[in-house]
Amino acid sequence: MHRSSSLRAQLGLSRPTRSMADGQFVLALVAGCLIGVLLTVLAGGSGWQDADLLSILSLVLWAPIIEELAFRGVVQGWLASTPVGQKRFAGLSFANLIAAFLFTAWHLVYRTDLMAWLVFLPALVFGYFRDRYDSLLPCVILHAAYNAALLPGWYLFS
Repeated sequence: MHRSSSLRAQLGLSRPTRSMADGQFVLALVAGCLIGVLLTVLAGGSGWQDADLLSILSLVLWAPIIEELAFRGVVQGWLASTPVGQKRFAGLSFANLIAAFLFTAWHLVYRTDLMAWLVFLPALVFGYFRDRYDSLLPCVILHAAYNAALLPGWYLFS
């Protein structure tokens, strides 16, 4: 029993240890969504304007859950238990920095445009809140909201 609860905690499959109503989380949520809309406007709205409902649900629901489980849960969770992952740089854990780098590399596998490179910054935000709350829930919420914020720009300005 102890082993499974330890694994669950390492993966971030627990309730957040703090209230997600703190100012940093709200600021990250609002600012990230506004930046997402702005980026799609600046990019000319190119994106998913012809996407079907299943594709949009994938972007807003399934991708955040699966990617956060993989990168912030498995990768960052495991790295956080290592001496290297516990080191910090500019207030961020090395576990977060490495997971964000791998997250960006994953996006570069199937996209090569500027938006693929720009996922590094949100990935750092997701990882920061993974460290802050010891939970994936804030990461999934932010990731889903950021992805959803791309849609208005794609639809309105394409």
